[in-house]
Amino acid sequence: MIIDVHRHLVVKGTVQGAYIQGASKSFSMMYNKANKTNLTPRQYIDDVIRKETDDHADNIIAEMDVSGVDVTFIFAVDYGLLFGEPPIHIFDQNKLYADIAKRHAGRMIPFMAIDPRRKGALQHCEQAYHEWGMKGFKLHAGTGYMPDDPVCNWVYEKASEWRIPIMCHTGGAPSVALRWENSRPSYFASAAARYPEADFIFAHAGDIGWWHEAMQAAAWLPNVYLDLSLWQKPYRKMRDGEFQKWLRHLADMTGADKLMFATDAPHPNLHCRLPDWVKVFTGLGKEFSEEEKNMILSGTAQKVLKLSDSRAEAASAISTALAEQ
Repeated sequence: MIIDVHRHLVVKGTVQGAYIQGASKSFSMMYNKANKTNLTPRQYIDDVIRKETDDHADNIIAEMDVSGVDVTFIFAVDYGLLFGEPPIHIFDQNKLYADIAKRHAGRMIPFMAIDPRRKGALQHCEQAYHEWGMKGFKLHAGTGYMPDDPVCNWVYEKASEWRIPIMCHTGGAPSVALRWENSRPSYFASAAARYPEADFIFAHAGDIGWWHEAMQAAAWLPNVYLDLSLWQKPYRKMRDGEFQKWLRHLADMTGADKLMFATDAPHPNLHCRLPDWVKVFTGLGKEFSEEEKNMILSGTAQKVLKLSDSRAEAASAISTALAEQ
């Protein structure tokens, strides 16, 4: 079984123009370096990203099928208080994600994206959890709050009460007004230490700059896990075998039961397509045991989300849970 714990949908109206204009500068630069092209930010949006638009996630399911990915965690990002509200409000985006997960019941698990400072956020998340069947939180502190600030406490309290995980952005950000320092793993680690009943997933494992901090947190705290999304880009730049050596070190320090396969699609998948990224992990050498590979590919995610051991059982359980909402 393979579970991708980190994916975003490409749906018109879900991302602010201000974010797109700034982020395209960084993403086009990275894309050009990886693919030896010379696209402008505008060309990158028009010629590359728009092709990824998939209003009902049907193409994503097809890609998952080809790649052997059984289940994907999906969620938006709440940038509204920083960049202004997008055409589709984040509350409506969360409902959209929940509806798409129902469309593909058993294959997609929706998390609720929220800025904890947002007016009405608690009431919205209660509805999203109880009525729509959303199974986790998504936080991006770079929008302007600190992860260990009391404004976040209600999220951690509800995650503890509902026994659902919190996906936390850790690492860098594109050419927009996000506060990098707020996304250091150490700040989320402080929150995780105060809320031991809540599971924290550090997205991107701290990225290339702060992975040591993320590794330290996962090694010290039982409730901290690392997702390996966004590492497609470093993987493409590393010499043969270097990524595997890095992953072996990470697993040695934290245990494979703290690591999760992930993509952060769509952008990182443009550097290393999903079938190829899956092969990186299924093809890990003898330095990884079969048990370790299975933990990274699905076992850790099954533990954190309390999923059953087989795809059929997991699909049935998720489908039933969502249908009952």
